[in-house]
Amino acid sequence: MLNSGNNNSFFCYSIENINNNIKILVISFLLILFSFYLNNVIVYGQNSDFSQFINDSKDDDLNIVAVGDFYCNDETEDTIKNIIAINPELIITTGDHVKDVGSIKCWAEMSQPIKNKMKIAIGNHDIEFQKIYKQLVKYHNLTSPYYSHDFRNIHFISLSTEHPFEEGSKQYEFIKNDLEKISKNQAIDWIIVHQHKPLYSTRNDFDIAEDLRDTYHPLFEKYNVDLVISSHNQYYERTYPLTNDSEIYKPDKVETVTIYDNETDLEWIYTKPLENNSIAQDYPNPNYYHNPNGTIFLTVGTAGDELKEILVTENYYVIQNSDNFGFLNLKLENNGTKIIGEFHSNKDDKITDHFEIKK
Repeated sequence: MLNSGNNNSFFCYSIENINNNIKILVISFLLILFSFYLNNVIVYGQNSDFSQFINDSKDDDLNIVAVGDFYCNDETEDTIKNIIAINPELIITTGDHVKDVGSIKCWAEMSQPIKNKMKIAIGNHDIEFQKIYKQLVKYHNLTSPYYSHDFRNIHFISLSTEHPFEEGSKQYEFIKNDLEKISKNQAIDWIIVHQHKPLYSTRNDFDIAEDLRDTYHPLFEKYNVDLVISSHNQYYERTYPLTNDSEIYKPDKVETVTIYDNETDLEWIYTKPLENNSIAQDYPNPNYYHNPNGTIFLTVGTAGDELKEILVTENYYVIQNSDNFGFLNLKLENNGTKIIGEFHSNKDDKITDHFEIKK
């Protein structure tokens, strides 16, 4: 005859084991969720941290790619292929991932190999049609068109020039508060802004560029922003370090000229600064800087859309080049204290610009 008491004990013991296993599974799942929360999206503006994808040690060098104006053609494909070849840890874009298309299908297919490394900025063609914009932000998991993100000892701000950005706007307040907060973070040594339309334009939307300068250059100077990377103008440019009160920004002498764009049949009124050679004299070696006074502004609209003619040349630019598709690679070296910038041309991966900044 079976012992029913022993059977009941065994049954109770089995149930208890099952319950304990379920508890362990639930606790493990909650710990995973909590870890994801700590390392990802927090606060409106989508502040996020990419540090989970890399070793926390500053001793390891890393590569960060920046580029915009992709389109969807052979040049775009070459640019993405060349980006993959250097295997960067992070890719920041400067907008216009699509153009003149009915969906993001082509962009999604071409960018799939690098999608998980990308942090994007919104361009005017991205937001031109609401359907495209919704597809794009969903594909890139954006909850806000402007946001900030940290990577190692670098703080990035993705500014949207396609949404209200004037002083007092939600975006302005977010960026101002974000910069104030990050200025107190001892773990951050560099601040880089990526956006679509430039603060210093040499081809398009000079009026918007002036509004952006008036609004953000004083803020960027106050909080020691190192680099501002944009596109919209489809070529490559790099300025000297520029301060808000430098002669090129508020010169004593100017002349007003009319710039005509044959391709778009548009005219722009441009205020050209005069007698601004002093900026070059301040930096006799324009490719090497140690704690420079001012922000360096770069235009990298070279991912694939048709390259354009540079309509305005200024001597506060170290380089202006409209001959090459390609991308900017930023190498973080020397325990996170040095950034080496290099423009990689799609033509035989030739380096057409090289600069270094040390902290």
